[in-house]
Amino acid sequence: MMIDNRKVNVVIINDSPYFLSLLGDIIRSEPRFNVYAKFANASIALSFINNNIESIDVILLDLELPDMDGLSFMEHILRIRFIPIIVITAYNDSWINDKVLESGAVDVISVSNIRPDELKSKLIERIDFAIIFGSNKIPIKSSTNKNTGNLNIVVIGASTGAPAIVADILAKLPVDINACIIVVQHMPKGFTDNYIRLLAPKSKLKVKIAEDNDKILKGLVLIAPADYHVIVEYGYITLYQGPKYAHVRPSVNVTMITAARNYGKNVIGVLLSGMGFDGALGMKVIKSYNGYTIAQDKETSLVYGMAKVADSANAVDITLPAYRIAEEIIRLTRLGGRNEYRQ
Repeated sequence: MMIDNRKVNVVIINDSPYFLSLLGDIIRSEPRFNVYAKFANASIALSFINNNIESIDVILLDLELPDMDGLSFMEHILRIRFIPIIVITAYNDSWINDKVLESGAVDVISVSNIRPDELKSKLIERIDFAIIFGSNKIPIKSSTNKNTGNLNIVVIGASTGAPAIVADILAKLPVDINACIIVVQHMPKGFTDNYIRLLAPKSKLKVKIAEDNDKILKGLVLIAPADYHVIVEYGYITLYQGPKYAHVRPSVNVTMITAARNYGKNVIGVLLSGMGFDGALGMKVIKSYNGYTIAQDKETSLVYGMAKVADSANAVDITLPAYRIAEEIIRLTRLGGRNEYRQ
């Protein structure tokens, strides 16, 4: 298919040099398509698209970019004009498909465990689909609607400069807190045991390294083990040593997204000091499921990176100094639903 006797103009946005090159090669291999532009940076891509919006037919978009998550990017674009957006992601479709489609994408392609030749045939087919049916949204699968009761899931994302802050937060939480706490701290192998020794003596709660099939229980603190993602299922967690997301494993995004998918408005996301952009997408998804999000402020952060990216994506409900985060978690866990969260 061509548009008005010209090639289909495709814009590719992906921070992976490998996929930026591979996707470009696939588009160029199809005579009907044209690589109109390629970007590794969302802000630059957004500016370009705004200035050339009438000439762009399809956007291939990564979900995790250093300066803006894919959901926020789609919000910016679709506010101006509908352009068919196909999300290309390493995420397992079942984790985030619904939210991507609800946000306005026409399709999602997972590149996890897919051969380049399979990706080529699938991508060409999906671009044709996007052009033909671009003005009609793909039917959205109904999201999981389990009766989660009133148990809260608090997911704390942490990186450089955050271990002492996590210890302080856990020390202030009461023994009867109505929540299971999951801490995803970026750390290399061999440091998890030392991290537990820092946290456990200061907390009134049970603190342990997360193990496969651990139950989600009130008053329990689960620490993501180094080199494993923690996936939140309904009632339990599983460990997954799959690809890195946002360039890290464990990934805050993985835990936040899967928690939101299964526990909806009962999820509280917390993003602390750290470099990079892990957690921004997760916070965005938590908000989209009517959960609540807290970010540490710049003044008390050793590295104001992850929280800054989340805040710029409008994924943060409240920004607080480190010493006030525990009291906000306590306040939220004593309330019943998202609408009651706001003061």
